[in-house]
Amino acid sequence: MEQTETLSEQLGVALKQVMLERHMGQDELAKAVDVSRRTMNRILNGDVTVTYDRLTRMATALHTRLSTIIQRAEALASKEGEEQ
Repeated sequence: MEQTETLSEQLGVALKQVMLERHMGQDELAKAVDVSRRTMNRILNGDVTVTYDRLTRMATALHTRLSTIIQRAEALASKEGEEQ
């Protein structure tokens, strides 16, 4: 049986998708958001809960709306819910 992803992990996947589309790496995003690369890695892997303020800064750095990132994470959650 596959382990269910947490909401933080789904958010991390959504962020990674946008990063790929924007051709932005972890180092660049971490610098733009003013966090360490390690912290950015933990956010993207769903190991930490990210604040609204930090999410907003990430969306701005990625030149996308925060709602777009949230919608992607919700779509991942819905997809996972259908598979169970």
